[in-house]
Amino acid sequence: MAGITAGSEGRRVIYGIRPEHFSLGGSLQAKISVVEPTGSETQVFAQIGEQKCWGLRGACDGCPGQMLAVAPNLEAVHLFDTRPA
Repeated sequence: MAGITAGSEGRRVIYGIRPEHFSLGGSLQAKISVVEPTGSETQVFAQIGEQKCWGLRGACDGCPGQMLAVAPNLEAVHLFDTRPA
């Protein structure tokens, strides 16, 4: 994971991942709020827990209110220090 440095063990961090780094199928459940077909792809706006996600791309035939299984690309995760700069 990007952003881990020596001496950072035990500190609070923010787990960050871009919506395009999620893929369909996985163990996380996202509740669909909007499905927007755009021609060659479909954009899905969803919520995972309390966090809203947008721009999930791919072939999706879900509809608002349905749950969608997604998986993050763990190679694309970023951890951010919560302390002020």
